[in-house]
Amino acid sequence: MFPYFLVFLLTLIPSIIETPKWYWIFLFSLYVIFIGLRFEVGGDWLQYIDILEISKHQPWVGFEALLADPAYHWINKIAAALNQEIYFVNLCIAVIYTTCLFTFCQKLKNPYLGLTVAFPYLTTVVAMGYTRQAGAIALELLALIALESNKKMKSILLFGLALLFHKTAIFLLLIPILMVLFDALKTGKVINVLVLSGLLLIVLAGALAVSSITDKFLVHYIGAGMSSSGALIRLSMNLLPATIFLLEYYTGTGHNLFRSSSKVYLALSWLVIFSFALLFTGSSTSADRLALYLIPIQIYVLGNLPYLFFAQGREVFYRWFFLVLGYSFLVLWIWLQFADHAFAWLPYRMYPFI
Repeated sequence: MFPYFLVFLLTLIPSIIETPKWYWIFLFSLYVIFIGLRFEVGGDWLQYIDILEISKHQPWVGFEALLADPAYHWINKIAAALNQEIYFVNLCIAVIYTTCLFTFCQKLKNPYLGLTVAFPYLTTVVAMGYTRQAGAIALELLALIALESNKKMKSILLFGLALLFHKTAIFLLLIPILMVLFDALKTGKVINVLVLSGLLLIVLAGALAVSSITDKFLVHYIGAGMSSSGALIRLSMNLLPATIFLLEYYTGTGHNLFRSSSKVYLALSWLVIFSFALLFTGSSTSADRLALYLIPIQIYVLGNLPYLFFAQGREVFYRWFFLVLGYSFLVLWIWLQFADHAFAWLPYRMYPFI
């Protein structure tokens, strides 16, 4: 477990103590190496090696590529063409993931705090286990930034690229539709509300169908089992920040951080609430698939939470600040100690030290 806590500590320290500019580059490089050069770490390690071997005998474009998630398939094809091992594939995803995560966290008031919040689950579990979803979620982070800046075409392009990494990224289409629906509800145009509500239901039905089909191809994967095992816990991790955001958004004074936030995070928060509705209808796997793409709400809300209390004095600010750090440490410790599939992450080993 020591390597995980060491990298967590190296991420946490600069959130408290000012560090030189080179430290950001150092931490970026550390993340890429830590994620990309892992050896036999992650629930589906052997299956991803199988995917690499199978890709050698598949065409670059065709039904197999579409079925296997095109972007991930092409990275495997490049690795095969260069006669590289799984480390090449993992390094490519690690660079994509780390670049997008660091870019997203740079938009927060304390980027290192955002990275600390992301480390226990998004980085440790998802980026080092759900490799294809990690690529999709990474591009989602950039798409959310684009949506915040009202760069609609850029966000659509990024959502499309995310979909190429994993078909379940179709859930992401719910975010912009919800944002437009909020505006329609505000203006009171009934026809717009009805059309958007219908579109929302169509996309949701499609996403649920894709999630169901995907599961049929993953029945032998440990990762597939992980989606139903502990789903309530993972959904609850999103519920905490979503509840905080919604309470502040609807009951705040109008001057707090979250009330002035983009509707991007309002949409994410309501989707978190909806994911619980899916869970209680018996669609636990679909709810858990959706929950993966809602993890950014954790980074945004908990990464900014202490600054809601900045005006109330340093003592209150630091109390919340260390509460967030303590919560993040607790999530990492509990997961490594008690998660059903934590054994697939332990011990941590790295190429070439194997």
